[in-house]
Amino acid sequence: MLSGLVTDSARAAEADRWGQPHQLWMLLGVTVGLNFAFYGFRAFLAPYIAQQFYGSLGAGAAQQQADLLTSGFLALMYATPIIGGYVADKILGETRALSLSLWLGTLSLLLMAQPTLPGFEIGLALFALAAGLGIPLTVLIGRNYAGNDPRRDSGYTLFYLAINFGSFVTPFICADLIGRQFGYRWGFVAAAVGMALAALLFELRRHKLDPLLPAGAHRHSRSAPWWVLLAIAVLVYPTALLLSQPAVLRWAMYLLMGLLVLYFVVSCVRRGDRVQTQRYLALLLLFVALVAFWALSLQGVTSLNFFARDHVDAPFHYTLFQAANPLYILIFAPFAALLWPWLDRRRRDPSTARKFGIGLLLVALSYGTTAWAIHHLGGTDGKVGWGVLALCYLLQTLGELALSPIGYALVGQLAAPEDASLAMGGWFFGYALAYQLAGWIATQTTAGAGASALSGMADYAHVYGLLFWLGLAVAIVFLLAAPAIRRLMHGVR
Repeated sequence: MLSGLVTDSARAAEADRWGQPHQLWMLLGVTVGLNFAFYGFRAFLAPYIAQQFYGSLGAGAAQQQADLLTSGFLALMYATPIIGGYVADKILGETRALSLSLWLGTLSLLLMAQPTLPGFEIGLALFALAAGLGIPLTVLIGRNYAGNDPRRDSGYTLFYLAINFGSFVTPFICADLIGRQFGYRWGFVAAAVGMALAALLFELRRHKLDPLLPAGAHRHSRSAPWWVLLAIAVLVYPTALLLSQPAVLRWAMYLLMGLLVLYFVVSCVRRGDRVQTQRYLALLLLFVALVAFWALSLQGVTSLNFFARDHVDAPFHYTLFQAANPLYILIFAPFAALLWPWLDRRRRDPSTARKFGIGLLLVALSYGTTAWAIHHLGGTDGKVGWGVLALCYLLQTLGELALSPIGYALVGQLAAPEDASLAMGGWFFGYALAYQLAGWIATQTTAGAGASALSGMADYAHVYGLLFWLGLAVAIVFLLAAPAIRRLMHGVR
């Protein structure tokens, strides 16, 4: 992000702790608190919206409106880093941007606890805008290491584990222990406490990061945070209005994506570099696979969450299924990290494009097994056993481990150096598009909602069956096209 170099002696000034730079552990603590807050309210967000604000519309319409608002909010949250990263680089500086993001995130969660829909949407809008300023957290992790420090990869592995530890424990606390017992409005308050603790920890220790920042990182205006706060205050209400208009938000996302693609097309034409042009083409093809994968996998936030609530017979509360993905990652990520080097030493490591195809195949199978189970294992009460959904999340997580961790490194390798930040922002924007598509897919499961349990089950079976065949087709295309995509990458693996 910010230009400039940090000397190795500056990093050495801080003593290591447990084999890693001292300040890494503070940042990991912030990461746990931040993800505790986000995944804490995300675990019950769509069902809460349906019940609290749209319950009078009937089950099907309420679920549809909740799916659209939830997916629109999450899409916007993943779109704002394109602007937030620029503000962090050029206006605020990394540490001030992250500090502001954490405190505004705390305030926004308290606003979400408001009982009225307009107040709730203001909270969502503020959280989405604040999230954009939080992008420096990922960069600050890397600031702890010199360019040739072999511990960098293990530091980011710990970062990935911190994310999933925070997201694993929080459904038990925010959704089940507090939300279900005292009302989900209090679940937002519990999430706010986690965010506030992360903000306080960072505020107390962020001065320790100053020696690690690049030259010139402290030259930002002292009044800059006030101007940024003013801009956010001006933008909050229009953003909330945008959230209340899902169709407008969806087309705005598509327009922005089109402009990004147009920029890279024009850039390639002006550059006249055949190799770089083909690398961008490979990146665009993999971007399509990324969006397709997450549009299917992110049903866990919307339709699979409602499916768990209404059609899964489990000895625990349905929101605890939201802990399945991070639990599986904590268990299987170390094995995946060992698997690829092991295959590489035997010259059997799949290419990046093939790994994307494997990820798509696994997510397709997750819906194929769920649709099969609904048809063959569903009871007369319109429910299936909890193992069906546990298997669905397991397959999706294994697909994620095949596809997701390599994406960020891939962007840096395929993009031209002068476009690297924008390309990374565009990659993040793929998640925003995926959330939009995921919301639309989720609305297709609501035709029989409220009619009868068996009718609702049939809708899920139909949609998940279509997702299986669609995902399978896209996976086969990428598995077959992998050699051609690899050639377009010109040596980048």
